[in-house]
Amino acid sequence: MSGLRAWRGDLAIGVRLAVGGGRTALARFVLSAIGVGIAVLVLLTAASVGTISANRDARQDAKQPDPTEVVGVAPTLHWHDSTEFRGKNIQVQRMRATGENSPLPPGVPRMPAADEMYVSPAMADLLADPANALVKPRFPQRVIGVLDPSVVVDPGDLTVYTGLHPDTASAEGTRVYKFGITGSTELEPIFLLMLLLGVVALLVPVFIFVASSTRIAGAERDRRLSALRLVGAGGQQVRRIAAAETLVSALAGLVLGGLLFLLVRPVVSSLRIMGVGVWTSDVVPSPWLVAVIAVAVPVLSVVTAQFALRRTIIEPLGVVRFSKPVRRRVWWRLVMVAAGTALLLWHGGADDGELWVYSIVAGATLMLVGVPVLLPVVVERTVARLRGGAPSWQLAVRRLQLDSGTSARVVGGIAVVLAGAIALQAVLLSVSQSVELPEEVEAGAERPVAQVWADPDQAEGVVATANGTDGVLWTAQFRSVTLQISADGNSLPVYIASCGDIERVYGVVDCADGDVFQPGTLDPAQYGFTPGAALPVVKWETGADTPTRLGEWTVPTEMRPMASTASNTRFGLVATPGAAPAPDPDSGVSIDVGLDAAKPDAIELLRNAFFNGPVSIYLNGGGPDYNEQQETFLTIRKALLIGSVFTLMLAGVSLLVLAVEHIRERRRPLAVLAASGVPTGAIARSLLWQIAVPIGLGVVVAVATGIALGSLVMRLATDPLVVDWAGVGLLTGAAALLGVLVCLVTLPFLRSATRVESLRTE
Repeated sequence: MSGLRAWRGDLAIGVRLAVGGGRTALARFVLSAIGVGIAVLVLLTAASVGTISANRDARQDAKQPDPTEVVGVAPTLHWHDSTEFRGKNIQVQRMRATGENSPLPPGVPRMPAADEMYVSPAMADLLADPANALVKPRFPQRVIGVLDPSVVVDPGDLTVYTGLHPDTASAEGTRVYKFGITGSTELEPIFLLMLLLGVVALLVPVFIFVASSTRIAGAERDRRLSALRLVGAGGQQVRRIAAAETLVSALAGLVLGGLLFLLVRPVVSSLRIMGVGVWTSDVVPSPWLVAVIAVAVPVLSVVTAQFALRRTIIEPLGVVRFSKPVRRRVWWRLVMVAAGTALLLWHGGADDGELWVYSIVAGATLMLVGVPVLLPVVVERTVARLRGGAPSWQLAVRRLQLDSGTSARVVGGIAVVLAGAIALQAVLLSVSQSVELPEEVEAGAERPVAQVWADPDQAEGVVATANGTDGVLWTAQFRSVTLQISADGNSLPVYIASCGDIERVYGVVDCADGDVFQPGTLDPAQYGFTPGAALPVVKWETGADTPTRLGEWTVPTEMRPMASTASNTRFGLVATPGAAPAPDPDSGVSIDVGLDAAKPDAIELLRNAFFNGPVSIYLNGGGPDYNEQQETFLTIRKALLIGSVFTLMLAGVSLLVLAVEHIRERRRPLAVLAASGVPTGAIARSLLWQIAVPIGLGVVVAVATGIALGSLVMRLATDPLVVDWAGVGLLTGAAALLGVLVCLVTLPFLRSATRVESLRTE
């Protein structure tokens, strides 16, 4: 019982030292709590990602039409359409019931008539804004209801449910027997690799910052514990007191992080990052992850504080540190990195189940943790060999020689973020090569061009309507044929147009009927055809395994070169009617519509003109179409980039907190230097060097670790590693700039610390 009372007493002393030890202790407590609180905010946000993703997927699946026939159910005739307005995609769902029990989408209480519509909240706001009057002609229906947010995937979703006109034939729509499908949650191994690396790279720095924040003012803490030894406290007792003091700061940071999360949570629905929005109701951390965070943060804080005392003897008359002249041990640090490398070198695969997952997580974690673990050794061994230089440089080097661990800890978190970001960037770039993303054309090209697809019998009417639309400068019609290059399905399109239309679109001159043009991006050897070869002209029928042969066409040996333009996305040969085979009479017509760049709403007027017509419109620069694999890759990439932004923000704020504490802890030595006549500018430059040197060394360690980690991860994916060195340079430059900015922000604190009043002591 007496032992329990002793423990309680030691814990009580630690609590009193943490919160009642005067202004210095209070400042230390506040800075530690802020550092831990910011980290907890990020951890709680990360713990909400699973809920956000699950709820989004559930709402997305719930509204999907299912054409699987159900006996006894009168199907709903469903027609999906979409349009764009000023870069925003609007999904239009047209429906008509065929019986009393025809199914309805989630959130739609009754079947709307042709002149009625239900809209999402964002769509209701869009229609209500007078600045968006140009979109209203496409939706003359009366709004009879706004969908509940619980059935809308995203706060920014623009969705319309309206009735099909009675004259619409049943064959033109899909017969839907229910709404709601079960989506597949399985990811391809390469995408799972991306996610695993992303989670590790984004969360490991957070725990590094937690550990760093709990070591704030370590020297002052040791002096206080030495004073306790002087009044009779035992060695184990002071360690318990130190644990209690650290625990109080960690618990306060835990509470602060929770409060910050509750404050930030209500505003997330108004934010859109990289086109992604989130409902506030979805931002709910998983309960078991909250429990893990609530336990892991205090435990990590206490373990870190106790680990920091391992080479410190706290005696009644002072503190003896064994960091000098004894150098840091390197072997266990290298063992950690080697173990991570071995786990990633182990040739596992998705077929190995959970063992494969654990090996990736453990290996990547050990390698990233190795960055801040190795950095103090690298800094220590490097600065030990530095000599000479300007006074500010000598002050910085001498300080680093005496205590390089503090500065290394300050920038260690930045180095971890940098290593993880480089590894992520390399993996994302490498995977994008295998996914084969379509090339995007930048919006706002010099000559904005829209493409309209129509049936052959509608082409003339479409051209007349387009030419009569305000902001349209010209139109050009293209037909096409398909050449079969090989038996395995490789084909090459040939686009056919008059000389006038080719000149308008591609800017060529002196075109004559009989010319064939070859774009500069089309290499015959690369695409498997030879000029002068006779290739079959084919047509693919719906559902057919092999194409129908329509004829044969000999590729000319002499073709005029033609530059590809940013305002045209066709890829293939371009021929005049005199040199091209006859087009398939059933194939559609592609009509280019030149728009006036001085009238940005010309495309909206064109969409209004054709919205209810049987044509499709695409604005070059509006973005390519993606298949399911590409969409998955882009979604994961977007999520990882968003997470990287938040982690970098955490790195900057945490670095600032630690740098301010670094100045506050050394205010008396800094004041002595200033009182001795050392210019404040020299002191400021010395502090800059004390961060710049570890950051420079940290960049070297981070780049090496990041590229090595990316290479090992891509080895598991059996894909070659592609490194964007320009991106690596940008990331390292950003890390260096972040260090400089932190130094500039801490200048006011430095001026305060160098005042003569700072020589006073309590």
